[in-house]
Amino acid sequence: GIAVFINWLVHASGWVGGFIIGGFYQVLVIFGLHWGVVPLVAQQIAGTGESALNAIICSSMIAQGAAVLAVAIKSKKEDLKELGFASTISAMCGVTEPAVYGISLRYKKVFISGCIGSAFGGLVTGLMHGTMYGFTGGLIGFSSFFNPKHPTDLSSFYIFLIASAVTIVVSFIVTWVWGYNDNMTKGAKVAKKKRPGSK
Repeated sequence: GIAVFINWLVHASGWVGGFIIGGFYQVLVIFGLHWGVVPLVAQQIAGTGESALNAIICSSMIAQGAAVLAVAIKSKKEDLKELGFASTISAMCGVTEPAVYGISLRYKKVFISGCIGSAFGGLVTGLMHGTMYGFTGGLIGFSSFFNPKHPTDLSSFYIFLIASAVTIVVSFIVTWVWGYNDNMTKGAKVAKKKRPGSK
């Protein structure tokens, strides 16, 4: 049901779908519900060779990386700095769990800040009709924005660069100004949801 609704959002309105999906995709991740969307992305790439949905999702990974980077730079706590920089690298490589479960959800405003940045990144991607041609994410997934059928068509790659810049700037600034300071109390550790069917 979630996958069908998300697919409808993308096709109904690029910028509205991009804004909503970008803003809430990582919420699905923390509940493990994103596993209902992953097969949809795989199906799109297998069927048409591209996925506008995956291009939007990509911003959500970059956003969480930028949010924890702001924490790492702003904080004077050595352990948080170390975790923040490591989590940033992981998120920019498409794996947000260390950022989300290690920092963002324990300082909830950091998570929200990342979601705000992701919403704007998704808006730009949807508005400009960006798409991905591979099953990757984060900044490391830049090569998946090159069109393999038309190598000279760099439109989606340029959209990726613009959306990523917007995502990083918004996430970083919101986290820096509103999302985090060293006086905040760290919340309890949040357990990562298991993949459906796993033991």
